[in-house]
Amino acid sequence: MNVPPKALWKATASSGDPRHAIDDRYSTAWSAEPAERSSLAIDLGEAALLGGLEIYWGRRASSAYCFEGSQDGLRWMRLCGSRHGEGGQEIFAFPPTPARFLRWSAENPERRPGPDIVEINLYGPADAATTLEAGRIAALGHAPVFLRRGESITVDFRFARSVVGALVEWGDSYGLDFSAYLSDDGENFRELGRITAGGGGNGSFWWPCASSRFLRLTLHEASAPEGAVVDELKLRILDSDRMPIGQLERAARAGRGELYPQALLGRQVYWTVLGEFDREGEALFDEYGGLEPRRGSPQITPLLRAGERLHGASASACIRHSLVGESLPIPSVTWSVDGLEICATALAHAGQALVQYRIVNTSRAPRKGALVLAVRPAQINPYWQHGGHAPIDAIAVIGREARIDDRIYAAFSREPDAVTVADFDDGDVVRLIEGGASGTDRRLCSDSGLLSAAVEFAFSLPPAARDVIVVAAPLRDGVTPDADVTFSAVRKIVARRWRKKIGPRRITVGDPRVTETVEAQISLILVNATRPAFKPGPRNYDRIWIRDGSAQALALLWAGLAEEAEDFVLWYSQRLYPNGMVPPILDENGAINRGYGSDIEYDAQGEFVCVAAEAYRITRSRAFLTAVLEPVVRATRFIEELCARTNAQHGPTSRFHGLLPPSLSHEGYSEPSYSYWDDFFALSAFRGCAFLADAAGERETAAWARAKAKGFAEDLTRSIRMTSELMGEGMIAGSADREDVDPTSTSIAFGPCRVEDVLPPELLAATYDLCAAQIKSLGAPDFAGSFTPYVIRNLNAFVSLGRLEDAFGLLELLLSCRRPENWRHWAEVVWSPPRAPQYIGDMPHTWIGAEFVTAIRSMLLRENGDALELFRGAPDHWWDGEGITLRNLPTAFGVVDLLACRTKSRATIELASAGPPPERVTIRFPGATRACADGQSCVIDGDVITSANFSRMVIDF
Repeated sequence: MNVPPKALWKATASSGDPRHAIDDRYSTAWSAEPAERSSLAIDLGEAALLGGLEIYWGRRASSAYCFEGSQDGLRWMRLCGSRHGEGGQEIFAFPPTPARFLRWSAENPERRPGPDIVEINLYGPADAATTLEAGRIAALGHAPVFLRRGESITVDFRFARSVVGALVEWGDSYGLDFSAYLSDDGENFRELGRITAGGGGNGSFWWPCASSRFLRLTLHEASAPEGAVVDELKLRILDSDRMPIGQLERAARAGRGELYPQALLGRQVYWTVLGEFDREGEALFDEYGGLEPRRGSPQITPLLRAGERLHGASASACIRHSLVGESLPIPSVTWSVDGLEICATALAHAGQALVQYRIVNTSRAPRKGALVLAVRPAQINPYWQHGGHAPIDAIAVIGREARIDDRIYAAFSREPDAVTVADFDDGDVVRLIEGGASGTDRRLCSDSGLLSAAVEFAFSLPPAARDVIVVAAPLRDGVTPDADVTFSAVRKIVARRWRKKIGPRRITVGDPRVTETVEAQISLILVNATRPAFKPGPRNYDRIWIRDGSAQALALLWAGLAEEAEDFVLWYSQRLYPNGMVPPILDENGAINRGYGSDIEYDAQGEFVCVAAEAYRITRSRAFLTAVLEPVVRATRFIEELCARTNAQHGPTSRFHGLLPPSLSHEGYSEPSYSYWDDFFALSAFRGCAFLADAAGERETAAWARAKAKGFAEDLTRSIRMTSELMGEGMIAGSADREDVDPTSTSIAFGPCRVEDVLPPELLAATYDLCAAQIKSLGAPDFAGSFTPYVIRNLNAFVSLGRLEDAFGLLELLLSCRRPENWRHWAEVVWSPPRAPQYIGDMPHTWIGAEFVTAIRSMLLRENGDALELFRGAPDHWWDGEGITLRNLPTAFGVVDLLACRTKSRATIELASAGPPPERVTIRFPGATRACADGQSCVIDGDVITSANFSRMVIDF
């Protein structure tokens, strides 16, 4: 009963053409149309004994689905399935089962766009994945498996696979302590991950890609004396083995690597984003000058022919990156080879991405060559980032235009001198042009999905002469690209538009890295945005989170873009549930995302209220207050309801009493937890609600919110102390139930929540000693691994605690992990070594960028009730050069202008504000011996000068 060849199979489906799911071609896919239930059935033509299957997903995957088998097409039995679909390649195995018919199905109650199934492969028991332990194969998607302490599930893939992790779904009894291992021979295993504080639900492992044949899950301790139940062991496998991206990788590794997209060589590539603040569409522009005009589209790779030899940017000894004005979203890449310099400058304008490739002869002799633009069926966003293959089935270069799959792809400023189009044949188009300019018919069609093209623009340059080629590509449908432009003029127009939009540079300090990085984030937030909402990234993170969005709204608010911040708050306020629950995630179109965890992320309540309160604190807009007050009160009252749920389960002596119930808000927790992260935001919400209600004259509501804030703060402080006593480590826990320490989570109490008064003072030193040690290890020369720049949150804590050396060390770490450094932004995850082909989230990641902006502002200026605090965390070198300038900076005291500079023995500060003045101003200035504000002597206490509001202060030191 061998599995019949696919030529005998027949497929039917609820929609679309299901033959693409069984055609043995990995460049096609069956795409289901939106429906409440999608299904696909396969008739093998004859009965077979099945033991496993694998499914390859396209751009969209199902998160929950199942496969059933039948011998007669009438009576069905479940073979396997998952509630944790993640796309890529998913592997299942099950006890040997005879079947002629196979049926896949998935529920889709929201009627979202259906999934794309690239291929389904079936295996007999001798070829399918299996387990070394008898009877435990069912854990691979078929049925629960019971494990005693010390027992394992060891998966044999039958051959080496690219394994990047595993997910364990536990049953009623679960693992408290368990490990994942890999092995090449089934005898010698190496531990890749261990979870020592399992709390049920799901245990999730990710690790750097490793090629291994065996994966083992071992249970060390369980929640029940008899052991634990594994409902599903999900295998995380990279899907490049048979997919088209794998063919491209093999070709790149067999060729001259510099001529190929570096991701095909397993090297991480970094990029920035191109876009407009008032139009949709985002292109990626990579560190080598490559362009991906639209999400999922093929990329253009620039190559340079010097004489007859072809060169790529990655082989250049020096690659320079820059931004126009050092901070505007107009990036450039410059590299050189053999006396020729190529500079690629990119921008977005009028719905298109424009890239100018400028070649300059820097030698003393005439030079001939060509700019070669290679169009490749691969995204800049690599496959380990859910990108990878970008199918091309048809290419036509007609005059100055290139069309892909009958759609306009790009236009050129002049007609190419040579065009070569090729189907894949153990290599792409480069194999035809590497030895010199070629030429083929300018049209080609294929069903491989792997067509590529090279367009060449020849030049003959005397010394110091230059040649310029402009490429234009549409960012969205309905745009006709126009490369016949004067690029320098367009660049000036775009730069002026951005400068007008974001206004003058608000913050300038003596460290240009800080100045330029702060300003760059404002533009990048607007590029990533889906008006009027804010996304944290241009590709992987194409949804709107209130968590990310509120941080970005605050950054824009404090950068003078108050209207954008208010619009975001009001737009989100219209999507609250009637009971006041704030949906934590919205789709790009504003619809509520109802995926896993969408109803149990309770930090959303406080994040919404926090940004609403801060927006009013800065703008004092009565119209905004009127519009936002009711949803704010509704969201805050829902917090009261959430606390009541906890109190119904835990009495007043419990450390859980008064807290929010378990949630998935904290991104570091894989199952619902009593995270103090939620509670800090909740306390901020009670206080923010009281502030807004007072401003609106709603005295009763304000009194209710203040009373709730007082009681909640008391419960929270008591809980933190009780949990600390249970841990016995003298530190603040990240959660009440996990008894973990997570200083980066705790630091939000200092900012943006401003509720640090609930943190027991006796626990702060040890908590932040640990934090400082962790951050120091991340910056060590021998550090290998990853971290997220979310550690930026600790800047607020370190500064507030007076641990300035720790703050400055963290700031240097953050500045050092911008990639490329002069593009002034971060990925969500930073890896060492930097070329490790690992998941980096998305970039530029503007939630992180927003937190950088707000942290730097807080180091320079912070409102504290009726006081204005200046320079509380400013390093000494920020006074260098022309010193510190704050220009038109919005504050609760109106727009502030400040100029601070110093000589060898004296510093002067000029200060002006357009709103109600602060009652007092404090300035941190180490070494001050005397200070006069408007001629009046000031009090100096240690490093802090205190004064009434002033216009000019002179400080002697």
